Amino acid sequence: MSEDEVFALVASCVLAGIFWIRWYRHCQAVTWLRCGLGLRLAVIAVPVACGLLLWIVLRRLASHDVREAPQYLIMYFAMGAAWVGLGVRLLGLLGLSVRDDALERRNGAAAWAVAGGLIGLTLCFAGGNIGDGPGWWVVVYSALLSTGALLLLWVALERLTGVSESVTVERDVASGVRLGGFLVAAGLILGRAVAGDWVSVSATNAEFLRNAWPVLVLLMLAVPCEWLCRPTVEQPQPPWFLCGLPPLVIYVGGAVLWLVQLGLTP
Repeated sequence: MSEDEVFALVASCVLAGIFWIRWYRHCQAVTWLRCGLGLRLAVIAVPVACGLLLWIVLRRLASHDVREAPQYLIMYFAMGAAWVGLGVRLLGLLGLSVRDDALERRNGAAAWAVAGGLIGLTLCFAGGNIGDGPGWWVVVYSALLSTGALLLLWVALERLTGVSESVTVERDVASGVRLGGFLVAAGLILGRAVAGDWVSVSATNAEFLRNAWPVLVLLMLAVPCEWLCRPTVEQPQPPWFLCGLPPLVIYVGGAVLWLVQLGLTP
């Protein structure tokens, strides 16, 4: 490994350790009676599932020199853990707090939204690892494109619908399910949009724009869906299996169909 790769490895391990030790300390700090066993297990298990997803992508779809070298597998896995951990810190800016909303207040809606956010961030980073490239900075640039687009979409959805209030204040599970599904679907599309062999910055940008446009369709579906399905005075808690699950299936199913049409890898 070169000096810059060793630096990237060490920095990623340190940051990942800081972020995820903090995450699990929050899980431990909240009493079992306050948050409930189910919510605590969900918050504990989702990061593990995200790590497994990233590891599978690295082992099967990353560059051959990564797949065949344990030190690079560890480096990119640690980098992904740090990347998603940093993304978790940004959730608070978008109105979601894992400890305050999902654990302290026993808010199942927030748990759904946080889970979708973690999976979406993982997919964005994982996509940047698919294909051959000259170095770790290529992965970082590609992940910046996909992750930045995911956060912009989330901000746009929030500004147009105020979905975080439905999740955190109204505690509407259906809203949490919809938001989680939206973030997973966007992560699938954006992660695939940055996948592929590296040629140049301009080629990567062009490929990203060519393959990421369905997220705009996703946003155009999600906005009226939030307007129609959000809680009202007459129905403060819409049934999640009618107002949450069908949109999630449509969002994620549409993203999967797009991936099938493009192919899992370029």
